[in-house]
Amino acid sequence: MLFPGICQQLPPPKNFTHHMKTKKLLISLFLTAILCFASNVIADNDIDLRINGDFRGASSGYSPASGWTLTAGGGTARILPTHERDEFRLELTATPDHSQSVFTELHPCSRSLLKLEMKICGTGTASIGYETFDHTGKRLLASDRQLIGLKFIEQKVEHYFRLNVPAAFIRIVLTAEPGARVLFRDVDAELQGPAMHTVTVPAPGTIIAPPPTVNGGIAAPLPPTHLPPPQVQLKPLSDHQFLPFASIGPDEHFMASARLGKDLDLDLEEDPARPWQVLSFDPNICRVKLEHDKDGKHGHRRYKADIEIKAIRPGKTAVVFVCGHKKVTIHFTAY
Repeated sequence: MLFPGICQQLPPPKNFTHHMKTKKLLISLFLTAILCFASNVIADNDIDLRINGDFRGASSGYSPASGWTLTAGGGTARILPTHERDEFRLELTATPDHSQSVFTELHPCSRSLLKLEMKICGTGTASIGYETFDHTGKRLLASDRQLIGLKFIEQKVEHYFRLNVPAAFIRIVLTAEPGARVLFRDVDAELQGPAMHTVTVPAPGTIIAPPPTVNGGIAAPLPPTHLPPPQVQLKPLSDHQFLPFASIGPDEHFMASARLGKDLDLDLEEDPARPWQVLSFDPNICRVKLEHDKDGKHGHRRYKADIEIKAIRPGKTAVVFVCGHKKVTIHFTAY
């Protein structure tokens, strides 16, 4: 080459520049196609629950909206119009002593993550959550909720729940906590994540380990136990009764009752190393809340399980608590 320095300073041929631009364009299109494909695959993995999240199909002032059921909490619920056309919001008002909830119909549960998203405002405290059931749609397997402090200005809420207990069906629960007034709208529910495993139902008579409590101390119930043998004498149990640990035998049976919407409160003394747990009850008849507490002066404190049984529908059920080798069964009647 006669003039190497001059040749090195010359610009590349036009064909070469065109070739590089074409190459960059093809790479960009290829990457865009990959991203679109990946996003479609991920999106296809999500399942929208067909809930009536804008509360259509109900006249203003009517409660509840189609697809939602009002619980017997003692409060009120009504549908109110919004500034947007053909869209409504749900107002839940709870009494000072009791919460008020609505829940959806059952939907197939095939993923391990639940996303709840909505707009909410009001006064007091609200909670949003879920309940999961077995293949019969009657046995409650697990539940969880998220408490939300309310503001006068509407806020957008987004929360994820990990579904750790395999289930066949799920329903969404919206709640106004005691003394609260809540306005819900644009409620969306979506199942995400990997598929859940098949739900298995234990055979009758199978011994089942006590389930852990979820947020707020609300227990996830298991199938009701059998009725006591005829020779077992049921002891009356009064409201706010305290049962010392030493006085509880290996298999104690009590009877109690409460009006719909009312609570039965009792305390079971416990060893903090071996706390009481809820074994079983019928969630269609009552709700059970258990919290581990202690009272008394320092050095003389007494550990106890603070238990609340709330009647929600007429009927009878056996509410069973266990602690080591001891078992307490409360034959509860809601009327």
